Amino acid sequence: MSATFLLGHLGIGLGLAWLLSWRSPARIDYRLVLFGAILPDLIDKPLGYVLGFQTRLWAHTFLFLFAILALSFVPSLRTWRLVGFGVATHLLLDEIWDLPKVFWYPAYGWTFPAVPFSTDVWFEALLHDPYVQFGEIAGAILLIAFAWVHGIRSWGAFRAFLRHGTLPPLPSGTLR
Repeated sequence: MSATFLLGHLGIGLGLAWLLSWRSPARIDYRLVLFGAILPDLIDKPLGYVLGFQTRLWAHTFLFLFAILALSFVPSLRTWRLVGFGVATHLLLDEIWDLPKVFWYPAYGWTFPAVPFSTDVWFEALLHDPYVQFGEIAGAILLIAFAWVHGIRSWGAFRAFLRHGTLPPLPSGTLR
């Protein structure tokens, strides 16, 4: 089973949102996509470690994705669709369908497989799995390209993006 890591989830999730919003006049808060792209790991990795389970638990399920997207139908929570988009890209990159007991939880029961936590598996994948290596490289390139195209080239512009989700104005004729 393949996995991607931080740069892969962030960069590829952002890149897909960027591609899909390329011609859209709607303003996209890419911070929400970035948050969603790492949210399953932010929840499940600590839980898996503490509980002695694998690190793909509740936040890697279709039920979790469905709950986030359902919340986005509440008018005041419409922006959660961007978080849901990020979560969907996370599940896609993790090839979560290879773990049907996790993805379709609780259809196969209420428990998750007990798997001892091991950072060795992560390092082994990063060093020897071409899918993971490609994902990390592609993610890094997409993050850099996004920052470059949108003028996020200083700490001040980066802080403004993180704080407010604003992108510096581009010269006329430049594609977003």
